[in-house]
Amino acid sequence: MRRFVSRSLPATILAVWIPVLLVLVPALGFAQDGSGSAAAEGSAEAAPSSLGTTEIAAAQGAMADAIEGWLTEAAPWALASVLGSEVWRWVMLGATLVLFVLARRVVMNLLMKGLRALTGRTDTDIDDRMIEAFDPPLGWFVLTFGIYVSLLWPNFGDGVQDVVNHVYRLSVIIIVGWALVRSVNILTGVLSTLAESTDTELDDYLVPLVGRVLRVVIIGIIIVIALQELGINVAGIVAGLGVGGLAFALAAQDTVANWFGALMIYTDRPFETGDWIKTSELEGVVEDIGLRSTRVRTFAKTVVSVPNRKLADDIIENFSRMPKRRVSFKLGVTYSTTPAMMEEAIERIRDLLRDHPEVDQTFWLVKFTEFGDSSLQIFVYFFTNTTDWGRYLSIRQEINLAIMHRFAEIGVEAAFPSTSVYMENPNADEIEALDRRAKALYASRQAELDIHESQTAPSDDSADG
Repeated sequence: MRRFVSRSLPATILAVWIPVLLVLVPALGFAQDGSGSAAAEGSAEAAPSSLGTTEIAAAQGAMADAIEGWLTEAAPWALASVLGSEVWRWVMLGATLVLFVLARRVVMNLLMKGLRALTGRTDTDIDDRMIEAFDPPLGWFVLTFGIYVSLLWPNFGDGVQDVVNHVYRLSVIIIVGWALVRSVNILTGVLSTLAESTDTELDDYLVPLVGRVLRVVIIGIIIVIALQELGINVAGIVAGLGVGGLAFALAAQDTVANWFGALMIYTDRPFETGDWIKTSELEGVVEDIGLRSTRVRTFAKTVVSVPNRKLADDIIENFSRMPKRRVSFKLGVTYSTTPAMMEEAIERIRDLLRDHPEVDQTFWLVKFTEFGDSSLQIFVYFFTNTTDWGRYLSIRQEINLAIMHRFAEIGVEAAFPSTSVYMENPNADEIEALDRRAKALYASRQAELDIHESQTAPSDDSADG
């Protein structure tokens, strides 16, 4: 949009002024007769009082009176009428136009060069951006003002002069809007500098969005002011578009919801480009965050576009923000394992985790937890220092192989699902003796009050890594 505006504004200004100049030639035959002072007064009265046109016309009229009084004695031939106006007025038109063309070059070359030299000595680049932003609009304003002042010299009719005044004010409005659109670059430049100092990349996407919105708002305001200058009732147009706007709003409600979803993602920052995320419907790596949707590359290498409104309402799990990665599993050993063998096996796993350099030593667990259907269950729970998937799997492989070697040294075997059938021949006297012994041991116990510190632990269903 910036390039389009920069290239089209000069052409637009010329396109506005050229028809006015073409209209002046046939209009000269209908110019009003009278002295130069009367024509100047008529021009001053016809000129509107906005953008200083009244003051300019009054100053030009006073100067015209002085020049005409001097020419009456010094050069009477200059008072001859050509195309409805005196010769000296046409000379002044050309001289004024040449003067402002030269002034435009002086402003562009000398003034801007001096300002650039001054801003080059400062530590910030904001002033340099201001010079670059206002350089072309200022030059075109000088040229537009020169064309307007030049056209005040001939004795045009009131109708033609009104057209010149309207075109001048319209040109100034366009130039001011052009300068404001270019000045948005100053704000976005400052915001970009601030965004570079943050760790996230989301604000890098938000800065261009803010710039585009500001440009659209400025262009809209300029269009409204230009329409009012042309005498168009903007309020009536807005009222007429009310019903159509309502229908458009209903049709675009999903689009607006996606825009607000993008705004929530930009501000809340649940993820960034390149993050590995998981939602209720997909899992993958974020490739792009747009205004309407977010593109996610799944692990099957497909690209899924998710509307931002759905992501804003969904539960998002961000794996890229894990400081470390969890390993949790249950290791089953055979029922032939004796208590001493089980204690030694547990200690060997603990020694392994304690000595491994890639295992986080902040917290880990190795516990004999269950009597399973076909095995004795040892619960192993720890974290790796790395979150890289390939390195994470290598660490798990190293620990699993080490457990197998250490279990083989003490004769502990890993269990597998199996069923054993036993033919029982119970001895009633032996059972009764064991029962009496158990009752005596239990009766000899003293009641003790156990005090335990509360612990937070994951559910059994979330025991995967």
